[in-house]
Amino acid sequence: MTNHWIDLRNSDCVMIIGSNAAENHPVSFKWITRAKERGAKLISVDPRFTRTSSKADIYAPIRSGTDIAFIGGMISYVINDIEQNPGNYNMEYLIEY
Repeated sequence: MTNHWIDLRNSDCVMIIGSNAAENHPVSFKWITRAKERGAKLISVDPRFTRTSSKADIYAPIRSGTDIAFIGGMISYVINDIEQNPGNYNMEYLIEY
């Protein structure tokens, strides 16, 4: 990933796909833990239930090789939901990035 660790600390939601950051990247996961202490949500998307998954607010077990379809489904959901619930999304971020 290319994010700075401060970005993790300041996140409202962190999605980790196919990684066990709690065990393999403990320094970066420390910042995710701090974000969770501030109220951020952690989503773990992984076929395996890992230590990261155990700390997640949402664990989404998927079949291996379906991560692109999962991400596409999430993007589709946001695009379809944005008109009914615009307050659920950081519009400035979506427009800029």
